[in-house]
Amino acid sequence: MEFRNVRDRPPDRPGDSGRPAADTGPGRPGDAAHASYGRSDRPEQAASGSPAAAGAGSDVTGLARPADRTGVADRSGPGSSGHLADGPVHVPDGAAHRPEALTRPPVRPDRQKWLERLERAENRTGVRDELRDRLNQLEPGHPSSPWHEDGTPRPPAPKLSDLERTSPGLSDADYKAHVEEVVDGLENARAAGLTTEVLHALGPDHQEWKIERARIHKSVLDEKWAGAADVPCERQAVIAGGLGGAGKTTVLEKFAQVDRSAYLTIDPDEFKKDLAERRLLPEIPGLSPMESSSLAHEESSYLAKQLAMRASAEGKNIIWDITMSSPESASRRVSELRDAGYTKVNGIFVDIPIEVSVARSEARHRRGCDLYQADQGIGGRLVPPAVIRAQNDAEYGSINRRAFETLKDRFDQWSVYDNSKDGRDPVLIESSSQERR
Repeated sequence: MEFRNVRDRPPDRPGDSGRPAADTGPGRPGDAAHASYGRSDRPEQAASGSPAAAGAGSDVTGLARPADRTGVADRSGPGSSGHLADGPVHVPDGAAHRPEALTRPPVRPDRQKWLERLERAENRTGVRDELRDRLNQLEPGHPSSPWHEDGTPRPPAPKLSDLERTSPGLSDADYKAHVEEVVDGLENARAAGLTTEVLHALGPDHQEWKIERARIHKSVLDEKWAGAADVPCERQAVIAGGLGGAGKTTVLEKFAQVDRSAYLTIDPDEFKKDLAERRLLPEIPGLSPMESSSLAHEESSYLAKQLAMRASAEGKNIIWDITMSSPESASRRVSELRDAGYTKVNGIFVDIPIEVSVARSEARHRRGCDLYQADQGIGGRLVPPAVIRAQNDAEYGSINRRAFETLKDRFDQWSVYDNSKDGRDPVLIESSSQERR
């Protein structure tokens, strides 16, 4: 019978308990090697006492060599026959003479990493499931929660790879036909009483809403308010005006040096987007949610006013992001801020020609259409060219700019930027500081 480990080997002599012993005579130079590694598969080498047999498991002194760093004893030393023993034996440092220390080798570090990678690959869905469970445990309304505060699901975020993928989109002819479809669909919806204030509001002025809709309003407003928790209450305000596509956000952040994180931005169009994302707008065949959002014009204006009242009651810094298409509405906002004790109300207008607004609004809507066709997003909001062209003004270029001109004296500071050229930075063309020099 062949024994491969000192634990399995019976004593050769009385009193021998299987511990490796020093050579007892000149004729047994291989005993230490046998004690450490077990008997060789080549009896002629194990018994001959040849240098090859001794070199396979011992150094020149006849003592067992320690295991290499991987936990496998070195069998390739000088004089080795190249034949490996039948099983690796781990010999920890300083324990060569302890038979109880001769155990199964630990997993090599490189193999351990490979095993961990294999386990992760086999359980790849486990990480995603764990993350999904953690997100689902967040309180509804939390910025990272997949649920709005009212319990309605948030739309999934689009994958970057999907947003970057090329799509042929609509041809010019198809896009023109779709615009006509949207215009006709909205006109028919209004005629059928499908605007949201008709469907969900009470009374002739539509300032009271049905209970269920009022709950949704509270959820939307609370979410906006929570996002502005760090906005200071310094009673400062900015009213930013300009045609659609003027680039007000870009000018405010990069050129007017307005720190938007220090302000609560109130934009009625953002409330249209909120309602569209929650699928709370009438569904019109052939139209995307954002294309139907103009049916919530009165409701989005109502929500913007409610948020402004809540903010002004606490003196929270405010940015009103509006088109200024109505001089009366813009003037009323300035008055409301002054009445609420706002000590600094600045005005910024971003000026572009009517036809530039038409082109940029069309490009924005068309991009939304292409993404919606690719099952991404909620579409783009259509501002019909006829609506934009109706804002033309012979003297100022647009009625929006005229409205701003009538309000200049009511602002503490004001500035006008020209942003009519694509690929060129907006240019400051007028400001109150320039006039005072």
